[in-house]
Order: sequence, then C-alpha cells, then structure tokens
Amino acid sequence: MIRVNAGRTDRGCLVRRALVALVAVVAALLLAAAPATAGSGAAPPLPGEIVHTETVRMSDQSTITVSFTRWPIRAMQSLDFAFEPTGGIDGRTGLVTTVTPTGDRRGLKGIVLQRRGDSIVLPRHPRARQVWGLDVVSLQEEGTWRFEFAVEGPGGTATGVLPVPVIGQPGPPLPLSWTIALAPWAPVAVLLGVGWRRTRQIRKSARPAWSG
Repeated sequence: MIRVNAGRTDRGCLVRRALVALVAVVAALLLAAAPATAGSGAAPPLPGEIVHTETVRMSDQSTITVSFTRWPIRAMQSLDFAFEPTGGIDGRTGLVTTVTPTGDRRGLKGIVLQRRGDSIVLPRHPRARQVWGLDVVSLQEEGTWRFEFAVEGPGGTATGVLPVPVIGQPGPPLPLSWTIALAPWAPVAVLLGVGWRRTRQIRKSARPAWSG
C-alpha cells in the first residue's frame, strides 16, 4: 500500500508541475501579446524613418499628427509625410491643400493623386497603411508653406492649418552651382569653336573655282 500511494503521489506531483508550467507559458504569451495589442493603434507610422512630428488642433478640438521623414525641410528635398487624425482614418476622408509661400494653392505638382478642387484627397501611405500619407514628395519653394487640412467623417468636417517652414538648399544657389560645375568646360568649348571656324575656312578655300 505504501508503494502504491507513493507512486500515485509522484504521478500527482508530476501532473501538478506540468499544469503549473503550462499555465506559466500561457501567462507569458498573454503578457507578451498584451502590450502589442494595446499599443497597436498608437504605434507610430514608418518606425525608424520619422524624425519630427507636429500636432494640429482641428476645429472640433480633435487633433491630427503630421509626421516628417526629414527635418528641417529643405527646398526640393524629397521626403515622406504621414497624417494621423485622432481616432484613426477608417470611415473618414482626409483632404490637404498645400499653399506655397507665394500663394499657389496647388503647391505640390507633378504627383499623380486624386484631387478635389485645389485639395489633395489623402491616400493611405504605401508603407504605413494605418495612416494617410504622401510618399517621396518635395516642396519646391523656400519659405513658409501652409497645409490646410479637412477631415470628413460621420460627425461632420473638421479643419485645421499647419505652417510648414522650408529652408534653402545647402550650398550656393542653383545658378551659381551650375556655373561652377560648367566652368572647367569653358576652355574646351572655346577650342571647339575655334576648331570649327578654322575647318569651315579651310573648306571654303578648298572649293574649286567655277570656270563656266
């Protein structure tokens, strides 16, 4: 009887230990998954690429977070924008009007996007589908741009404005850069011109005279 009881006790201990280990594994998996699930809605778009964000207060007191992959922004420098309104983008339409420092309300040109009047209908960002975004665009003019937002949803339309400063390109102005780059070729152009004129003169002098 003692041996049987001891065997049953050992088997019972093994079962309890296995159950405790299984519960511990399940608990660890749940704890590991919980932060990811809880933070999935708040996870920043384009991780590792965003270097600056701005928060725009909208007319209905909500906000839209604007993220940049470059900061400060330089004229004619490519970058990405991400736009994330409070509550997400599902069931909503986002519009942005990009106004240049000189007042052009179609500041972003040359990109194939759906428009409504002067406004761009914001698409989902191709690498961050949970937010709206513009992929590889550039602001051509130096100065302060205006991004005028409108977010349309079941509760109506909210609007907001973000000033976006754009600084000049590094280095000398573009015309001066071209002048410096082409300067070494100036003597070559002169020599080619002289050679062309001499060749033309030789050809003229070598033409046979018309004897009638």
